[in-house]
Amino acid sequence: MINQEQYRPQLHAAMAELSALVFDAPGFRSASFRFRDPIGPDANAELSIRPVEVGGEPLWQIVRAGLSENRGHGRAKKLLWDLVNTANILLEAHASAEDGSALHLRTTKKGHVLLQRVRGGAQGAGRDAPCAGAAPAAHDREKDYPLARFDSAALLLALGFTGPDGAMKPSMHAKYRQVNQFLSILDAVLDELPARKDPKAPLALVDCGCGKAYLSFGAKAYLEATRGVPVRLEGVDRNEKVVAFCRRTAETLGCADSATFAACDIASFRPSAPPDVVLSLHACDTATDEAIAFGVERGARAILSAPCCQHELQKSLDAGLRPHRAILRNGILRERLADILTDAFRAQILRVMGYRASVVEFVDPEATARNVLVRAARVTRPGTGTALADYEDLRAAWRVTPWLATRLSALRPELSASPTPPERKPSP
Repeated sequence: MINQEQYRPQLHAAMAELSALVFDAPGFRSASFRFRDPIGPDANAELSIRPVEVGGEPLWQIVRAGLSENRGHGRAKKLLWDLVNTANILLEAHASAEDGSALHLRTTKKGHVLLQRVRGGAQGAGRDAPCAGAAPAAHDREKDYPLARFDSAALLLALGFTGPDGAMKPSMHAKYRQVNQFLSILDAVLDELPARKDPKAPLALVDCGCGKAYLSFGAKAYLEATRGVPVRLEGVDRNEKVVAFCRRTAETLGCADSATFAACDIASFRPSAPPDVVLSLHACDTATDEAIAFGVERGARAILSAPCCQHELQKSLDAGLRPHRAILRNGILRERLADILTDAFRAQILRVMGYRASVVEFVDPEATARNVLVRAARVTRPGTGTALADYEDLRAAWRVTPWLATRLSALRPELSASPTPPERKPSP
């Protein structure tokens, strides 16, 4: 039997890349999908998609059991994600582009999702590899940036990415790629979520530790342009200078009424409405936990958080803990281990709280060493499955209580209850 808590994050990370090729990459040719259980009439479990043009309008033709229908971008994409988000198992999928680029997905008997990538012009396929996180945009098509899918000239100028001549500043290339990759992940996460009760209501976006709000301004403009939904943006940061910059930017873009910023701590910030999406980019140490707790406490439908420096858990690790003493006595290894454990705890706590969570790389490591992103979509009831047991096992093994668990103890006291440590063998 497939472990859904293992399978689902891997599937959604792989599907984010495959969906980008099918719906957003130029030169898409065709795709096919085979599910374990029927998805259509006559016990049909297969579906195919190809691009067509009707009356000059680009559409996606979807075929099931010999029956075809043409859908626009949003409706076609929603149909595919609705199928992916059921309990059905996607056994395999194949998508290709005109330049020879292709993606091949398959699910093993044990529930591991393997994604094979073929570069344009390649003669052979790459090796299957577990899909542990969201990958770059489909087959690395650098020209298919989300910010290039609409007229973003005014936005890029206001944020300082470009000069008056419209040329990208050399110093902003890395930040531009970072924002675009973040938008691709945000797009995929929103596709995973159940439909909102009122799809025409403004989507509430809160940026915790917003800085100059490159990400959130980009997200607001992108979602309004591509999804046709108004976005209510609220940012919070302790630095009054960057908050002033954000307010000036909102004035320049003519969206000061729908993009507001507060100079205060995350813990003391009160949003005007329950957030749909909570963002946090490189908030230091426990500020990342505060941003995650902010989203959880207010029932955010999605949380995207890229951590920065992480010291809190490192101070709690027992240097005498067997069999890890050889790691913990080395400062740099102890620091890196604490980073890994901290993010593992964050993701697992989010699963306990009813989110489908995964930890992924969201930009090239050459762009920044802080390239890890915790992505979470609220899709289940809190405390379901083995999430709590897995969290308790992790705590017991390392004999630590993460700061986020203490922060959320009012909602789930068991997160910070004293763990039962594993039995220690006597030293020889």
